[in-house]
Amino acid sequence: MRARLARRVGPEHKGFAAMGGTVLGGTHALCPTCRRGRLMSDPEALDLRRCDDPKCGATFSLPELGRTYALDGADPRTLAAYERQQALTLFVAAEIIGVLAAAWAIYARSWLTLLGAALLCLVVCATAMVSRYRAWQLEHGRLFEARAPLRAFAVSEVQGLFRRSSR
Repeated sequence: MRARLARRVGPEHKGFAAMGGTVLGGTHALCPTCRRGRLMSDPEALDLRRCDDPKCGATFSLPELGRTYALDGADPRTLAAYERQQALTLFVAAEIIGVLAAAWAIYARSWLTLLGAALLCLVVCATAMVSRYRAWQLEHGRLFEARAPLRAFAVSEVQGLFRRSSR
């Protein structure tokens, strides 16, 4: 059974599952020490991350993680621009998927087609929002904080909308 399933589940399915796990918050960073375990938050100290591999058990502070995962010689503005471009591409893809699925649902007279497309668009839009959030983090240097600065991100996004509309 496992061999039969392995033939049917291709790399594109695994990529979609990984994307879904990332969007829904199911993945954690790899431990830079052992490369086997995942970094989980320490309930006793919010500014520490601990490897979940029992053989490793390494702990890292958030500023230390920021230095570990920083790309040497990379400009944060360039990385942020790439993330924003990726977010725009994903938003446009979600719109195209939505319009085509709506046309198909009308043609096929199927509300389930429209529901499935709406759910797919929701996942694609959530991935786009993750890219926008990552771009904002890179631009403002707010990576690896104990609590996610979602309120500051939302305020910045709303202010950006009003700044664009007043021009």
